[in-house]
Amino acid sequence: MRLKNILKTTGSLHILLGLLIIFLLIFSVETIAGNASSETLLLVRGTADVVAASNLGIGFLLIICSSIKDKKSLKKVLSGELALMVCLLAVAFFNTFNAGTIVDGGPPPPFWVVLIVNPILCTYGLIKRKK
Repeated sequence: MRLKNILKTTGSLHILLGLLIIFLLIFSVETIAGNASSETLLLVRGTADVVAASNLGIGFLLIICSSIKDKKSLKKVLSGELALMVCLLAVAFFNTFNAGTIVDGGPPPPFWVVLIVNPILCTYGLIKRKK
């Protein structure tokens, strides 16, 4: 798989994740949150829309960066994405392993897909030998 395609794929996964969060915010926060107060729902929405917008922005940034022609620069972008995903994976594992004690729970399954597929693709792009 070419580096440009890896960037487009990882960017598309970020956009998909952002759209999923927006969909949750619009249609089913009350279903997920249960009997939470209106203040809590506002806090959740205020935080989640920032996360959704960040994922959309990162996705578009990666897709735009896929037009870079210099292979060395493409690898730097992949390294940055890999660093971001390592940080997000660390938080996801922390939240999952401390569910019920420190936090309420880990991320839902669609998030895990992005958290696992993106680092694998980035690592593959960084270590592959084929030109």
